[in-house]
Amino acid sequence: MVIILGDILADYAIRVEKLEIQPKDLQRVGYLALGPGGACNVAIMAAHLGLPVCTLGEVGGDLFGEIVLEGLAAEGVDVSRVIVTPDAQTPVANVLVDERGEPAYLGFPGSLKVLSLPPEWPPLIAAAEALYADGWVDQPGQAGVILDALRAAREADVPSFFDPGPGNPKIDNNWHGEAAGLAAVLLATEEEARRLSGEADPVNSARVLLSRGCRLVVIKRGMAGCFLLTADDLHIAPGLPVVARDATGAGDSLAAAVMYGYLRRFNLQALGDLGNATGAAKVLKLGTGHNMPTIAEVNTMLRRFGSEVSLDVKSAAASA
Repeated sequence: MVIILGDILADYAIRVEKLEIQPKDLQRVGYLALGPGGACNVAIMAAHLGLPVCTLGEVGGDLFGEIVLEGLAAEGVDVSRVIVTPDAQTPVANVLVDERGEPAYLGFPGSLKVLSLPPEWPPLIAAAEALYADGWVDQPGQAGVILDALRAAREADVPSFFDPGPGNPKIDNNWHGEAAGLAAVLLATEEEARRLSGEADPVNSARVLLSRGCRLVVIKRGMAGCFLLTADDLHIAPGLPVVARDATGAGDSLAAAVMYGYLRRFNLQALGDLGNATGAAKVLKLGTGHNMPTIAEVNTMLRRFGSEVSLDVKSAAASA
C-alpha cells in the first residue's frame, strides 16, 4: 500500500480565455469541474498506474469533504483512514486556467483541526510500501505532521517521496529543508531546488540536496522535461513536444510515475521516460482529479516517443 499524506482538498477548475479579469468583466467559461485536488491528484494517478493507494489526512464534514472522499473512493483509493471533522471546513483550490493552459490558484484554506500526527498513523506508515507528502500546509502545526510522518517512514525504512512545491507564502516554509533531508526521493522544480540548496546551478543544487540525505533528486523542468540524480548517476530526460491544453497536475502526474518506477526498480532512463510521458499525457487533458491520465494514455505517449518502457494495463486493472 502506498500512502498519500495531507493536502487532500477539493479543486474547482475553471478554464477562461484570459486571466486579466477586471470588475464587471464578463467572460465565457470553457471548462468547469469540481472534484478531488491537491495531493489527491497524486493518489489518483498512482491508482491509475496500478498501485494500491491509501490517503491519510483530514476533511471537514461539509459538501466539499464529501466530494473529496467520494471522488477518491470512485478512483479506487482507500479513504477509510481519512479523519472527518464535523465542525471543520475542507480546503478548496479555485484553479483558473487560461488559453495557454497555465493555471492560477485562489486558495480557501478551510479550518482543519489535526495539528499533530495521530497515534494510529505511524503503524500504517511503517507497514506501507511508500509514503508521499508535499509541502503545502496552511498552519505551522500541519508541517509537524508531515515531518513526523517522514521520520516514521525513515525509521521503518519505508521509501518516502517529498515535493516541496512553492510553499505557502502565509507561513514560514523553512521546514521544507528538514523534510527534504528526511525524504528518500525529492521532487522539485529548479526554483524550489535553488531555494532549498542555496545553489543557482540546478545540478549543483541537486548534489547539495543529495548530500543532506536523499537517495534520488528529480528536478522538474516543465516542458523541458526533468533530470534525475543519484550519488552515482545523472540522467537528463528531455521533455516531450506536445501542445499543452492544461498544465495543472502535470507535476502530480510525474510524482506518481516516479514513485511507481522507483518502487519497481526502474533505472534512471526508464524513470525519466515514464515521468515525462505521464506528465505529457496529463497536459493534453483538461482538469485534474478524475481527469488524470489513464495507464493506456501513458502507454500511448511512451510509444509515440519511442520509449522502451511499457506498463502492464492488465495488472493495473486487476489492482484497481
